[in-house]
Amino acid sequence: MSLLQAIPSMLLALVLCFDHRKSRDSVNLLDINSAKGHKYIWYALAGYAIGLVTALSAGVLTHAPQPALLYLVPSTLGPIIVVSYIRKELMELWEGNIPNLNDKAHQTEV
Repeated sequence: MSLLQAIPSMLLALVLCFDHRKSRDSVNLLDINSAKGHKYIWYALAGYAIGLVTALSAGVLTHAPQPALLYLVPSTLGPIIVVSYIRKELMELWEGNIPNLNDKAHQTEV
């Protein structure tokens, strides 16, 4: 796996961590209708699949290699940005508020 293939995967990992932080429970991917967590991962996975199919189709139709990131990045990032904007969580997702280490230590003690 090259570094360029890892970039959309890092976005999927970021979104999964954001879902986990929002729910504060372990993320169960099969529980799509959970009230806890917003499950941005489903939008990212669907976008990744659409981008991958589009990249493969473009390669087959043009009989030439295509840069997969040209299709993967907009198709994964686009739905996440639109949905988080609608839910008014775009800035929180974009900035990625890192929890304070003292808060983590406090949670461990309690």
